[in-house]
Amino acid sequence: MESLEEIRKMLERFYRGETTLEEERLLREYFSSARVPEELLADRDLFRSLEPSGNFVTVPDSLNRKILEVIDKQEKKEVRTRRISVFALSGLAAGLLVVIALYVGYFRVDQTVQMASSQITDTYNDPQDAYEEAKRTLSYVSAKLNTGTSELEYVKKITKTSSDPLKSLSKINKGSKELSLLGQLQRVEEFDR
Repeated sequence: MESLEEIRKMLERFYRGETTLEEERLLREYFSSARVPEELLADRDLFRSLEPSGNFVTVPDSLNRKILEVIDKQEKKEVRTRRISVFALSGLAAGLLVVIALYVGYFRVDQTVQMASSQITDTYNDPQDAYEEAKRTLSYVSAKLNTGTSELEYVKKITKTSSDPLKSLSKINKGSKELSLLGQLQRVEEFDR
């Protein structure tokens, strides 16, 4: 019979799946004996459960074919559902394009017809008066725009001051890199000593 140390080594190889049939037979014989150390009782129970009990179940020859047919049916169902979703999305996209085309074609044409039907008439008889009114209106709009953009001067100041600390941080970063290089140089000098 094998020694306990050899049995342990065979068990390790068995659990890794590296044993031969002969070694597995030796393990079965060892664990079928009555003298098994207490530390290997769990392994003994495992080997006893692996022993053939004589009650064999007959597997029909057509089982493999039936399993493969079920797998094929499942794969076909998955492919079919994916196609349905692609077709549904393409139908939705086509419907959306039709709605956009109707809007652009019908409503836009209707608006241009309305604009063409309403005649644009001059409000001033004298071109000089029209020019003066346009000039006055444009200078009013310009003054309002300038008032609105004057508040942006504060934003310009804030962005200018916020970018200055970033510049100083880059200087600090550059200095720290130089210091780390000096530290590495010092370590090399100590190593050479």
